Amino acid sequence: MRIYDGYLTMIPSVVALLPAIPIAIWILRRGADQRWTLLALLALAHLSLLLALTIFPIPIAGQDYYRQTRGMSEDNIVPFATIVDQLRHLNLSTIRQLFGNVVALAPLAVYGPGLWPALRKWRRFVVVAVAFGVGIELTQYAGSLLEGFTYRVTDIDDAIMNASGAVAAFFVWRRIEPSPLIQRWLDPGPAAVSSATR
Repeated sequence: MRIYDGYLTMIPSVVALLPAIPIAIWILRRGADQRWTLLALLALAHLSLLLALTIFPIPIAGQDYYRQTRGMSEDNIVPFATIVDQLRHLNLSTIRQLFGNVVALAPLAVYGPGLWPALRKWRRFVVVAVAFGVGIELTQYAGSLLEGFTYRVTDIDDAIMNASGAVAAFFVWRRIEPSPLIQRWLDPGPAAVSSATR
């Protein structure tokens, strides 16, 4: 399965989603409680989409032209340089990019503490959110090094916005999680409990 973009032959993003199918089946067949199952499926969906959007498509041929014309360029290691520039030149594209970076790790605030109780402590969650954001950028940089040109731009500001969005979502979720509506969605009702214990 390949797609073509200019000189590049690439493995498409859909390939990153294929492993999610057997994992989702395993989660559903595991027989865990409804809360764990929902949070595990959310984690799987989020991580699969994140992989598809940040790492894929992956070039597998045709890189020579870009190695000669682009090389390793466009990366940013200066904090807030990109953010300030985008705020100065606001348009639909930059707004969409800013919004996307802020919400990219927001689901982590929901399933992270739910699946791993240690992350209910905000300091630990901040460390994980920062590590997640930095990890994405380092993975993209490693991919560019392997390709021999900047295929995915590495930007410290992306990591800053990713982590900031996740931390903000963490505190919002902490406030709304105890509400009856959320608890009804996460926890099984009496009928579900009785059927699960048969």
